[in-house]
Amino acid sequence: MKNKKTYHLWASFLMLLLSLSSYAQEKPANQPLLSKAPNFLKSRLKHTDSLFLEDINLIKRYVQLDSIDLEILKPQILYAVLIETKVDSAVTYKTLINAIQTFKGGIGYTEFRKGIILYKQMALVKVNPQNWANDQVLFRKLGFTEADLDDFLLFISKTENKELNYKQAYLAYMQEIDNLK
Repeated sequence: MKNKKTYHLWASFLMLLLSLSSYAQEKPANQPLLSKAPNFLKSRLKHTDSLFLEDINLIKRYVQLDSIDLEILKPQILYAVLIETKVDSAVTYKTLINAIQTFKGGIGYTEFRKGIILYKQMALVKVNPQNWANDQVLFRKLGFTEADLDDFLLFISKTENKELNYKQAYLAYMQEIDNLK
């Protein structure tokens, strides 16, 4: 009787161990798909193209993403993630998924999340030079110096910028700086 209980205990333990090891492995049917190159790398796709949306749906099956993480799923950010994680082989869905997971485990990911949250806050606040003493906190978080803050205040004080939110104003300001170079 004692041997029978021991046998059942060991059998249960082995079944649990086998189920865990098979859970961690990829399904063989998915391996050919994961070994293909993502569509957005084959041609420059917009984030609204159906082929890019196929890429995103596949990534979402393997990487857990919250509402802020979804910002990673834009072509230009995925390119940056691949560069930052130094993928040195042909990029497949599997290497892309691994690169995203590596990125999510790194220091850059924390900064990325802070930046996304900041941009979302900036999009909610309408430009208001009279409230600049309070609003400039957003731009200090972006690393603006005192000279940058003064210059940006002049920029948002122009009548053509009064209907913008701070995110739009920031992007227009950066574009203006780029045009000066």
